Amino acid sequence: MGAVSQSVVARNNADKPHGLAGMLKNPYVFSTCLFASLGCIMYGYDQGVMGPVLVMENFKNHFPTFQGSTIQGWLVAALELGAWAGALINGFLADRISRKYAMMVAVIIFTLGTGLQAGAQKPAYFFAGRIVGGLGIGMFSMVIPLYQAEIAPPELRGSLVSLQQLSITIGTAIAFWIDYGMQYVGGTTCNPEGISNPYLANGDYNAVQNHGHTCLGQKTISWRLPLALQIIPAWILFFGMFWFPFSPRWLMMKHREEEAAAALSKLRRLPTSDALLQAELLEIKAAVMFDEETEAEAVSANGAWAPWKALFAPNMFKRLMLGCCMMVFQQFTGINAVLYYAPQIFASFGFSSTTQTLLATGVTGILQIIFTLPAVLYLDKFGRKTFLIAGAIGMFCCHIVVAAVEGTYEDAWNLNKGLDKPQGWVAIAFIWLFAINFAYSWGPVTWVLTQEIFPNSMRSRGVSIVASTNWMFNFVIGLTTKDMLGSMKYGTYIFFAIFSGLGGLFIWKFAPETKDKTLEELDIFFGGSEDSIAEADRIRMQRIYESLGLAGLETVDDLKTEKHSISEQYEETAKVEA
Repeated sequence: MGAVSQSVVARNNADKPHGLAGMLKNPYVFSTCLFASLGCIMYGYDQGVMGPVLVMENFKNHFPTFQGSTIQGWLVAALELGAWAGALINGFLADRISRKYAMMVAVIIFTLGTGLQAGAQKPAYFFAGRIVGGLGIGMFSMVIPLYQAEIAPPELRGSLVSLQQLSITIGTAIAFWIDYGMQYVGGTTCNPEGISNPYLANGDYNAVQNHGHTCLGQKTISWRLPLALQIIPAWILFFGMFWFPFSPRWLMMKHREEEAAAALSKLRRLPTSDALLQAELLEIKAAVMFDEETEAEAVSANGAWAPWKALFAPNMFKRLMLGCCMMVFQQFTGINAVLYYAPQIFASFGFSSTTQTLLATGVTGILQIIFTLPAVLYLDKFGRKTFLIAGAIGMFCCHIVVAAVEGTYEDAWNLNKGLDKPQGWVAIAFIWLFAINFAYSWGPVTWVLTQEIFPNSMRSRGVSIVASTNWMFNFVIGLTTKDMLGSMKYGTYIFFAIFSGLGGLFIWKFAPETKDKTLEELDIFFGGSEDSIAEADRIRMQRIYESLGLAGLETVDDLKTEKHSISEQYEETAKVEA
């Protein structure tokens, strides 16, 4: 049996259309969330653009020092290191200057990083561009879903926030296909001037020998333009945000209550006098009062770090470890190894043609988009654990097949004579199946579950630590995968298979099914008691609801019978706070 929501707005909207139908009936908020997702498209684009660029001969000719596996690992991982810092920094910035302006600052930082990469003549500038661009990406990854969640109506919050993950996969696919098309500019080979044989004995491009000789074939624009194109959606986002509203919750946090009412009125397409709008405004105010009171009480009793220390109490530490371990397992499924190094991985399956490897990489991106949709449409029907366990089993099987095929036919592929091509296509097909299994499960669902396991008073801090764990292990994967593929070869896929299987076992054993569960029920699961954090949160929120006239409301129309108008409620609570 589903839990009854304390929110009168959520109860009122429960029977309204959900999913795509609901988004089409709320075109303004849908278009706002969709527009904000441009930042997530850039996040996905930047993740996908580097792998194909690394195998272009013109790029190799410009940067021969980037051809070692270790240096390529650092080149890819530099983005994640910057993103880790950007996500942490933006938590403070988004609260101080608004979610909207934090996005705009991220665009400026991202533009600087993109410019350094696209115009780089020396390796140091390229590395700097990766780190600075990563700062902007990390800021986007933190603030965009926050903004989407805060402007979305309750019945559409899951669908609208899920646009983030969908946008990431779209950005990755766009990057792959742009790279695929741009490799043909001037030809797919460099043809360096004055060099009769530009290749090594094993068929690899001899970048060290050819450096300094102008490419008569493939043009520099073949990799500079894909890197530079990211600036276009970034600045569309920048200028477009001038026309979109501030988050009503942020405005309420700043006690700009009339502006919050105007912003919410615009988002809901309702007059400020509407009972449903008034109820939602009061619920937003209740949530802000709750957060302010909780933090002030903790700081007063135990000092400035008390809200963070509370995360390490036994009841909360179990939740924190669940979230962090999920992110470790998510990264060690090997998904970002595939996204970052797909062309090199496909080339290791006996395909010497850059065109073929980039084509196979582009298909990966399209499959990721298509198979993210089932999670958006059916997650609430089948449950979080079902999706995660099914995905883990699927990824385990795919890795084992790829390892078996590569282990059997690797010697023939290494001869670079086009041997055993059908077996190579089998390996590619199972990499595609692996990407499909990740797309509907561990990609979106881990982020949903992370939002649900923490009680209200701990959610922002808990999620920030879990998110930073994701970026840190993303960095580890980006740094080490190229060396693993070189030294462990097919053993790399066995390594990822083991972690995929362990991830499924971990979810089966330790994760709760959060679908239709209240926070109090989850507290019991994590070893809480009647005086647990979630129960204390519930009592505190009940008292705040009573002070605002929200307690006991059956429908939003009951607000009309309350003794005070909403403006009088604001005045009274403002006096109390003062």
